[in-house]
Amino acid sequence: MSPPRKGFRKCQRCERNRAEKFFTSARGKVCSSCRKKTRSASAHETRVQATYGLGPGEYAEMFRLQGGKCAICRQTRQQRLSVDHCHKSGVVRGLLCRRCNSQLIARGARDSPVILRNAADYLEDPPAIRFIGKRYHREDGKK
Repeated sequence: MSPPRKGFRKCQRCERNRAEKFFTSARGKVCSSCRKKTRSASAHETRVQATYGLGPGEYAEMFRLQGGKCAICRQTRQQRLSVDHCHKSGVVRGLLCRRCNSQLIARGARDSPVILRNAADYLEDPPAIRFIGKRYHREDGKK
């Protein structure tokens, strides 16, 4: 096969000469068509099974049992739900949206139920209201 002409390059997966616009970056080696095929449902199922030890169809069953919603915020999302697991024991806990999944690890929660309960108590009964009464935030910073 001849080398690709200017403005084109060869995809390493399908081996077709594709226009530069089909690659995600200047260094990308796989075209967007091949990348989309890789991200198909079967590829997701295979990756989830290998990573989290789930059996065939268990992700779909958890998704169905949760009503297609995040286990924490109970909202549906456009993107697939993430498989949440304990970072100490590795036990799979359920399916979460990306926002809720990142909140369990980030911002001090560190997978700790005690910290999350304390955060809920804080939101329900803020100490500042008890100490100084209600004060209101102003966008412009003026009184």
